[in-house]
Amino acid sequence: MSKRKFFDGLLNGITYLFSSLGIVILALIFVFIFSTGGSTLSFDLLSEDYYSTNYVVRYSSPYEGGNYVYSPSDNEYFSSKWGIALEDTTSIEGTDAISISYIDRESPLIDGLVNVSNSNYHHLEIGTYISTLLVNTEDGRVLSSSVRNGAEKMCETLNQAQTITNMNLSRGGGGIKGSLISTLYLILFTLILLLPLGIAAAIYLSICAKDNKITRALKTLIDMSSGVPSIIFGLVGLLIFVPMLNGIIGSDGHSLIAGALTMTIMLLPTVISTTKETIDVIPKKIINGSLALGASQTQTTFKIILPNAIPGILTSTLLAIGRIIGESAALIFVMGTQIQDNIILNQGSTTLATHIYNLMGLENPNTSLAAAIAIIILIAVLVLNILVKLVGLYFKKKGLK
Repeated sequence: MSKRKFFDGLLNGITYLFSSLGIVILALIFVFIFSTGGSTLSFDLLSEDYYSTNYVVRYSSPYEGGNYVYSPSDNEYFSSKWGIALEDTTSIEGTDAISISYIDRESPLIDGLVNVSNSNYHHLEIGTYISTLLVNTEDGRVLSSSVRNGAEKMCETLNQAQTITNMNLSRGGGGIKGSLISTLYLILFTLILLLPLGIAAAIYLSICAKDNKITRALKTLIDMSSGVPSIIFGLVGLLIFVPMLNGIIGSDGHSLIAGALTMTIMLLPTVISTTKETIDVIPKKIINGSLALGASQTQTTFKIILPNAIPGILTSTLLAIGRIIGESAALIFVMGTQIQDNIILNQGSTTLATHIYNLMGLENPNTSLAAAIAIIILIAVLVLNILVKLVGLYFKKKGLK
């Protein structure tokens, strides 16, 4: 008896040890992600485009300078010669930046902002970022400054400038709006394709199909396909869906529709299995009673089976959404890794997960922005898991299994 108690205690101790270890590891992951990307997470990150609009300011006429007056704050540096104040700040994506915090209305720079892409002139605004500065001094020297030198050094360079050869500026950029929209589109089109196919297959296997070797083989294959690595589905999508859609919708390689088709075949086993399990536990007497009262098989399916299968359908839908949000390997093959601000269905784009892959594959990985996107994914998956539990509890309380 003492040996049995000893071994039971030992096994319980091992269980608690590894459970605690798993909780600690999960907590450390959350702490690392939130500490790295928490400061970068903001509404602007969600609403801004990834690519900035670039501008340039040039002032080629010799400028003796004005005598502008402004009282800068502790983190501002003011050029009294050009009437502009600069400050060190952080961009939306969490990188170091220098922004314009003040500009005098009479400053010669205020109307010299030129859009690089279309050569249109714009008004210089507060909040515009300055990346590099190249000037000529009165004694013929060429001075330069950049973000790495800081706002103070750049302001000193401006004060010595007689002409401005090049001042490179930008507005916006660093946001994930395009990837967020792409993820939502992918979820929408995947569910449109996935749910009818998955629910119809589940109904067929549970109600219509005869119990024979072929049916049992199909069920086994469906269960087995749930364990196939996602990268295999991505390869299938690349070899089948991408060439097919190139001819049908005129896509040029990667496309969002190819991503939706790939996610559909990947998630079909989950939807079929979950929905089928729900249908299988519906009391047969309810179905037989409906048929005995004269209802057709179609009427019984839509009025008896599907309403009672709602818990499984909702659960599989929420699980599918979570999988779509977190998937990256398969989508790299069929949607590519090119970040897009304007999402077009027959073109490639990145989801939130592949956006992280893109950022970490850069020469200088942007870990803070990648961690901020990871926070969004973790929150979304956490909310979906809570919803799955709540859906199960709700229908259990209502008496629907």
